[in-house]
Amino acid sequence: MFMKNRSVDGLRGIAAFNVAVSHFVAAFLPSMLHKNYPSIFAKNHHPSGLFDVLTSPMVSIFYNGHFAVLIFFVLSGYVLTMPYYNQDESSGVLSKRLWGRYLRLNIPIFFAISISYVVYVSGLYLNVHAADMSGSTEWLKNFFPSGILLSDAVKESVFQSIIFGNSALIPPLWTLKIEFIGSLYVLLFYISKPKRYTFLSALMVLLLIYVIHRQDSIYFYAIFLGSFLNELKKSSRLRAVFFFIGFYFGGFQFENSIYNFLPRVMVGDLEVWDKKTFYNLIGACFITASVVQGFGEKILQWRITQFFGGISFSLYLLHFVILCSLSSYVYVSLSMGKASLLVNFACYVLVCVLVSFIFEKYIDKPSISIAHKFSKKIFSKQV
Repeated sequence: MFMKNRSVDGLRGIAAFNVAVSHFVAAFLPSMLHKNYPSIFAKNHHPSGLFDVLTSPMVSIFYNGHFAVLIFFVLSGYVLTMPYYNQDESSGVLSKRLWGRYLRLNIPIFFAISISYVVYVSGLYLNVHAADMSGSTEWLKNFFPSGILLSDAVKESVFQSIIFGNSALIPPLWTLKIEFIGSLYVLLFYISKPKRYTFLSALMVLLLIYVIHRQDSIYFYAIFLGSFLNELKKSSRLRAVFFFIGFYFGGFQFENSIYNFLPRVMVGDLEVWDKKTFYNLIGACFITASVVQGFGEKILQWRITQFFGGISFSLYLLHFVILCSLSSYVYVSLSMGKASLLVNFACYVLVCVLVSFIFEKYIDKPSISIAHKFSKKIFSKQV
């Protein structure tokens, strides 16, 4: 039996919390994300000293949701393929994971979309009003348009979100398309047992993925790169170096002198991948590599980080529903100011954690069991 890396669970929990915080910032403090997304969020032309500190790379990395999502993908590749490197594959662990992947991911997605639809038809989404007040008109205002039908919710919950990455009811589900299809790619690759020709086989597969997915291919590459981290040998000397390299690239910003010299990934006039995504992926790989090597073990295995690791998927699925309903309601109801924003943030975090805990216990955890039983049954028939 392969050993579970508890630090990886802690990192996943921190990444999930990062995404939730980043969306809160994007909704109610949009100018803080200008250097990450200059085309979406307006610039603060009269920043205070505190604002400059909070938007510096060393701080903004903790609410850089895109970086956190790339960490998810890298972690996914690492964890999914760990059995291939740590035990005899005759037990069919990877094949079982392949068969159970849809149920494992889509049962929680189905319930999350159902919850969102109930909130939607009840008229509880107040994100448009909140966006007009906060100035997040290019982001927060775009979600939950009128005219979403029950049939749309059914299609999203069954196949549209997990296969095509389209979800009007849980917008962050674009990542689950990458997670689902990418996990199929990487599991099929390793099930084919390419050990003797791994480099050549991987190169051919990655080229094919680029032909199919173009700019989105980088997200699928993240899952493959995560799987290759299983090859790393532990080194106490390298882990700190890996962490600081990862921290630097994970904090990438536009309009910042410490990153401006970094080139775009171009072939002629074609930008192969988005610049921020490319450098954030480098950061995600190095951060994950450092954790695999044992960096930050004590912090990542604290009870609180392990708790967030346990509810990470539930938190990712539900935080947006809470943000655009409860948090938007609190935002438009309270007078605008720092104290009100802090109260709103505290309520947001508290409710997110509570709801995610319940969802994890009654939906997410049972879905793992159902997927495992299903895949075991299918695999036993094949054998």
